[in-house]
Amino acid sequence: MTTTINISLPKGLYLDAKKAVTEKNYSSISELFRDALRRILYPELTENGFTPEFEEEVLRRENDPNEKTYAWNGKGSFVDFVLKTGRKDATNRVSR
Repeated sequence: MTTTINISLPKGLYLDAKKAVTEKNYSSISELFRDALRRILYPELTENGFTPEFEEEVLRRENDPNEKTYAWNGKGSFVDFVLKTGRKDATNRVSR
């Protein structure tokens, strides 16, 4: 369910918002405002929608891969790849 609101903006702010929609690839001014509200109301999430801790871990692992790094080749289902790889990894840990 959504609720519609009306807001008044100075013309310059409105023009800046329209420009940001284009530059940041938002689908509409409404989506820009929803995103801005989320960032104010839920600041614990990063721009990518992750917690800062999770995003830091992803970036750390990207820069420092180890023998348990897996790369999806883009073929087939990503979900199937993750489930199959995770199952194999879990089985290997249990059998050690």
